[in-house]
Amino acid sequence: MGIGAVDDYNRCGSHALLRDNALDSAANQSTSLRERPGGYDYGDRALVCHSAEDLTVELDALTLPDGVQFDADVCIVGAGPAGLALACELARLDATVIILESGGLTPDRDAQELNEGDTLGDAYAGLRATRNRRVGGSTTLWNTPFGNGVGAKYMPLDAWDFEEWPFDLSHVLPFYHRAQVVCGLGTFAYDADAWGDESRPLLNLPRDLLATRVYQLGCESAFSQGSMEPLRGRNIRLCRHATAVELTMDGARAVRAVHASNPRGNHIRVTPKFVVLAGGAIENARLLLVSGSGERSALGNGSDWVGRGFMEHPRDYSLRLIPRSGDLFRNAAFYDFHAARDGTIVGGRIALEEHAIRTKRIPNASVTLLPRLRKLPALARRLTGRGPDGGYGWSRVRRPNLVFDGFRLVVNIEQRPNAENRVVLSRVKDALGVPRPALHWRWCDEEQAGLDRLRECLASWLEEAEVGRLVITPGTRPDPNAHHHAGTTRMHVSPQHGVVDANARVHGVENLYIAGASVFPTAGVANPTLTIVALSLRLADHLGQRL
Repeated sequence: MGIGAVDDYNRCGSHALLRDNALDSAANQSTSLRERPGGYDYGDRALVCHSAEDLTVELDALTLPDGVQFDADVCIVGAGPAGLALACELARLDATVIILESGGLTPDRDAQELNEGDTLGDAYAGLRATRNRRVGGSTTLWNTPFGNGVGAKYMPLDAWDFEEWPFDLSHVLPFYHRAQVVCGLGTFAYDADAWGDESRPLLNLPRDLLATRVYQLGCESAFSQGSMEPLRGRNIRLCRHATAVELTMDGARAVRAVHASNPRGNHIRVTPKFVVLAGGAIENARLLLVSGSGERSALGNGSDWVGRGFMEHPRDYSLRLIPRSGDLFRNAAFYDFHAARDGTIVGGRIALEEHAIRTKRIPNASVTLLPRLRKLPALARRLTGRGPDGGYGWSRVRRPNLVFDGFRLVVNIEQRPNAENRVVLSRVKDALGVPRPALHWRWCDEEQAGLDRLRECLASWLEEAEVGRLVITPGTRPDPNAHHHAGTTRMHVSPQHGVVDANARVHGVENLYIAGASVFPTAGVANPTLTIVALSLRLADHLGQRL
């Protein structure tokens, strides 16, 4: 299971550029199912990782008898990017791993029903629409066309985002470099200078205030079941349709067993040396909360931080850029997704500098330029060669100044952690008898004031740079539905201020760890997948030392 991180920047458009220029994804390498002598009809199938010599065993909990038990070095709950990347690395260390995934290989209505929950506070898309229980997790909801599949944007956190983390960016950099490979991306380079060329110049933005940086586009096949390469030694078992419902303790300081159920209610018990929750920020918090005699006695909740500090990446659509010159559509081509010299797909974005954030008291933000279409009759559209409908690929349009009348700015905004934005347990139970989650989420007046200041700053700075004039739609609040859930099991060296320590181990529990964006103390503006994978690789190294 994983959160449903949907790339909403590009809901519209044919995206011809990406289809034409993206690198081909890896060919599917799944093996056919075959009977296992003397056992249940589990089947063997390729799962994940990047070594063609490896192999894994796949189980379907629908075929398992009630009361079956598994032993393993590590039990991972959730087969999204965090869980799969972690399993891949552990397999290289010859650890025996079982992954419990609530969903299957294809969309499953019963599995999605388990995502239902309450939302209280400001309007939100809901806990069902923003998550996906399926092998591959959130990647199965990505929607930006890439080669023969779909993909999403990648970027790391900024250096200053780590101020409230137990370590700084320099510590994470080696894991970011490794994560680039796992995610099928190019070199770890997110400053524009590494990708610019004369045919796509950079905007002359005011120094110390704004800068051009890039997204890299990656394909979901890096984590999808069909194209994942096998794992070595048959030491990985993926058990789909197995929903973790509770953790039981061996005394006060260690998890004894992970209890799961299939959709029919059959019980599965896993007794591992180590447990890693990798089910997303909602589910990770819920499992901790239900694994105790009450919310205050939940695992890791000695200081009442479990579930608190939920963060999203709200998006502001209130800004329209009127170019100073029609040449801007050509001069801003770098800010459309395009193939770099090495084949990596990159797209420029306007980023804030640390100096601007601190001196102007504005939230961190990332700005994407997407053109606004003029209203043209059909004949005019054909004559101008209009292709994309205002989405990515716009820089390929002939006579763009006749097709577009400006840009709409899509602004990803940082949301700071707020203890009152939190996940708690609902009084309503799901089909497996587990209390549903309830999300309390608000965009507070202080955050709106920061967004208003950000809008005014962008208007002043872009006009100063002679890019154009910004028109602001006043009084609008951002759209909270990026589906980038984070922060509910926050990392802190002290159990008084967090749920997990610097190694992502739950405070007070010797063998329980958490992977994914739920451990983020702060979330910046970065799409979280690259950081999620980097931290999973880091966790794998740590567990390897303990095994």
